[in-house]
Amino acid sequence: MRVFLRNILEYIVVIFFFLLFKLLGLKLSSLLGGVILSIYGFFSKRNLVVKKNIMRVFPKISTQELNRIISSMWFHFGRVIGEYPNLNKIKLGKKNNIIIENEENLVNPMKKYSNCLFFSAHIGNWELTSHLLTQKGFKINFIYRAPNNHLVDKILRKIRLSYGVGLIRKGNQGAKQCLKILSSKGGHIGMLIDQKMNDGISTKFFGKSVKSASAIAKFALKYNCPIIPAVCFRENSTNFKISYAKPITPFEVKRIGNEREIMNHLNKYVEIWIKQKPEQWIWFHNRWNN
Repeated sequence: MRVFLRNILEYIVVIFFFLLFKLLGLKLSSLLGGVILSIYGFFSKRNLVVKKNIMRVFPKISTQELNRIISSMWFHFGRVIGEYPNLNKIKLGKKNNIIIENEENLVNPMKKYSNCLFFSAHIGNWELTSHLLTQKGFKINFIYRAPNNHLVDKILRKIRLSYGVGLIRKGNQGAKQCLKILSSKGGHIGMLIDQKMNDGISTKFFGKSVKSASAIAKFALKYNCPIIPAVCFRENSTNFKISYAKPITPFEVKRIGNEREIMNHLNKYVEIWIKQKPEQWIWFHNRWNN
């Protein structure tokens, strides 16, 4: 009963903010989300984890820069939350919200190969990395970790489906769905590879041991798919730049080695992105094992 009541309360809160942010529109909801999370972050006990993680990556960081990254991270994450109900309003083009860099690195492989895999991380507004695909008519399925509250999951699924992506829940059923998608032409899958994992394979991230889901490596080897790195950085306010790195071809994937070596290789991309915009990565997850 307690869990049921908590789920209902969470659902009511999420619905309230969803409708409020929808009513305010993209810019105001982004700003309000940033302000709310900045206040929350100022008092949050999670800052202990945040500080530990930042200092693990930047051991020589000054106190001033450390505090700047922390406060900027909370404001940025709040912006991402505030933007969720308005994701379908964010459009491509210099006169709109999104500038695309190296578009050919994404579109050309999509035309050349039957199936493609692409990955990103929880940096910038990661939800936007699939916008180029959906707005150009490609079909993309995104693997995601469903919230424990199925009512909240229902809302988030509605938001994501509204801007054209297919959704695959992590788990055994999701794995079977992935295999079905990759067995047919035109089935493309995207995923985030920087989540905290309690299982998975042992890999290196900033030189430290972490657990990583190896699904993207497994799929690339089995189905001869290219892997396309994609990152979305916030430039300012609600303006973004999405960059697609050179595709890792099926030949290059096999040359890199086994699943562990492939994941170590992909983790290097995420490391570079975090070093570029440390305030735009979500530091409060216990990514490392200790």
